[in-house]
Amino acid sequence: MTRGEQVFLGECPIIRPEGIYYGGRRVIALAPGLVDGVGVGDVGDLLAYRQEWEPFIKAHLDLWRDMNTRFENAPLAAKCPPGIFTAAQIPKTLNPAEVSFCAALSTTRMMVSDTDPRGILPRWNAWKDKSSADILIGASAFLSWLQSVVLQVAGTDKDRLVTIAQWAQVPIQLPDVPTFSTQQDVIARIQGAYVATKGALGIIGYGAGETIKMTSDVGQAVAQGLSDTARQLPQTTRWIGIAVAVTAVVVAGALIVYYKPRKQPPAPTLAPT
Repeated sequence: MTRGEQVFLGECPIIRPEGIYYGGRRVIALAPGLVDGVGVGDVGDLLAYRQEWEPFIKAHLDLWRDMNTRFENAPLAAKCPPGIFTAAQIPKTLNPAEVSFCAALSTTRMMVSDTDPRGILPRWNAWKDKSSADILIGASAFLSWLQSVVLQVAGTDKDRLVTIAQWAQVPIQLPDVPTFSTQQDVIARIQGAYVATKGALGIIGYGAGETIKMTSDVGQAVAQGLSDTARQLPQTTRWIGIAVAVTAVVVAGALIVYYKPRKQPPAPTLAPT
């Protein structure tokens, strides 16, 4: 499978009596008796929440893939262990800046992995092999899982991405969340079709800086000053490409890490396993 096939990004589900299709293949088999009962409409409504957030998840995944490509193509990558590795596996002969580079490289590999459970795709696709009966029975858990992945990707994962991007001096622009009105409409539609999901979802928006927050409704989001538009990340350093940044590290030792300590973000470290 290609990366585009691994995650259902930007596609509308096609619902037929025998199952639900994405990209021309059946991904959910409908259980007998569900077509005329609770079934198809509810499953479609539940999947609407996933569909709503897929562009947002894809945007974050694309940012990580771009960062991974930059690190993989840097000369220093040859000094790092292959694959996804731990801090203990980084060669002891490397200087602190090179250790930070390898740690950042491993983190980017983890985040774009199709198989590592800490990657974006495995988390987002955790329910992809479930039957419609499983999704219907676990509707609240299904939605809560998707919402938790959104909050992780836009929260702790994003914090790692920003740290790496600012350390490597690579500009990034965080994606906007779905508009509050769109989120509200989808949540109301889901709750109207499937009562058991009431209270499972909230409105997600950006707070101060690029911090993601969740509230119970649009009114509360507005009252707290949340926004559905991402703010431009502060450019505390002059943005340059990773190849130039890495050259600076090699020539000047730990220049990137220590040259402007009050403005420089902390050096990347490996995410806890």
